[in-house]
Amino acid sequence: MSDILTQEEINALLNAGGGGGDEAPAETPAAEAPAAPAAASGGSNAAASFSQQELDQLAEVAKISLGATSSVVQVLLNKEISIELEQVRGVNFSELAAEGGGEEFVIAKIAYIEGFDGNSYLLLKKTITALIGDLMMGGSGVDSQFQEMHISAVGEMLNQMMGKTTTTLSEHFKKRVDISPPEVLLVNFNDGPPAMPDFSANANFMRIGYSLKIGDLAETEMVQLLPAAFAQMMAADLNKPKESAKKAAPPPPPPGAGLGGQQQGQMPPQMPGMPPQMPGMGMPGQMPGMGMQGQMPGMGMPGQMPGMGMQGQMPGMGMGMPGQMQGMGMPGMGMGMGMPGMMQGSPAEFGMLQMPMGVGLQSNIDLLLDVPLQITVELGRTRMLIKDVLELGIGSVVELNKLAGESVEVFVNNKLIAKGEVVVIDENFAVRITSIINPQDRLQAL
Repeated sequence: MSDILTQEEINALLNAGGGGGDEAPAETPAAEAPAAPAAASGGSNAAASFSQQELDQLAEVAKISLGATSSVVQVLLNKEISIELEQVRGVNFSELAAEGGGEEFVIAKIAYIEGFDGNSYLLLKKTITALIGDLMMGGSGVDSQFQEMHISAVGEMLNQMMGKTTTTLSEHFKKRVDISPPEVLLVNFNDGPPAMPDFSANANFMRIGYSLKIGDLAETEMVQLLPAAFAQMMAADLNKPKESAKKAAPPPPPPGAGLGGQQQGQMPPQMPGMPPQMPGMGMPGQMPGMGMQGQMPGMGMPGQMPGMGMQGQMPGMGMGMPGQMQGMGMPGMGMGMGMPGMMQGSPAEFGMLQMPMGVGLQSNIDLLLDVPLQITVELGRTRMLIKDVLELGIGSVVELNKLAGESVEVFVNNKLIAKGEVVVIDENFAVRITSIINPQDRLQAL
């Protein structure tokens, strides 16, 4: 053992060869060096918290939902808009701050109030927010300077984008999805987590990056953040409809279920107290399982009772006449005869012959989908005397009962269904719907 150097002796020799004991304290930071990759390990943990299947599923949902909202942005900005999905990955807050590089962002929190229990966050750079806000306010977007009112303008754009995605999410997840108006803030991640739910120093997110191209003015990245737990819940929810569909599939009906469980023309098992063979069962012209001709031996009925017909059948026995449907059988006879040990028959069960109401109703509604309707937008109304109408000429002004900026009304076949605001699209007037009139409001207005 004396020939083997210990670790302390090796360290002493290395320190002596490196220039004496003055450099010995240098080993303290060297021992702490592995603590440097902590952010990277945190990032790997954030990425590892999502399986590849979850990333692929939510990437597909993001592509068909928020990635398909370019038409909404194009109407608001009056520019050619392209929104394409770039990358989906897991990140933590430290990585978000590092990627931000000290730049300020406008962040919008959109809370799901129906369908899901969670929040979604959208990020845009401050410089792009100024450009978008200037375009929405009628500017050119060139050399635009950021103003506080631009935050509200961008918040409205993001609200309409997320509002459009709710329709896609409802169809994809097979349930109703709704959101609340966004909460918009100007943040810098280098200053720490923003004062919003789901944000903390240890928070993990699913980061969905989109390429946003605004005409020939700018091309930037728009980021959507989903809290890790919320993203995993959405991914798990995608598989629920398939599982429930398998569970809801009814088992195949047993053979003969529509005929009360017996095959047509099949006799029930032999009952106690009856001889193996009954006279009259094999007579031509009589169907199996019907009333028997003549006297049935073993019934305890001597001879033919008065009042019985030519067939020897007792009135009120409940036995079928010859020519009756097959399958009525012997159980029904036992009820009238009171035979000992005889099984009671169950009523026949038949399959449903009518079509369910929902199927016919849906098919009827489908027939009406191609019926044209007259859509009318009413800017306002007024009442005038006949003499005032006769005095109208070129340059006359007719004052309406609507204030400037007030919502206009949308009528379908002279029925009020919605209200909105007038916008201009490609030099044509249009109406952006702001509220839908429900049936209760229509009844109250009558």
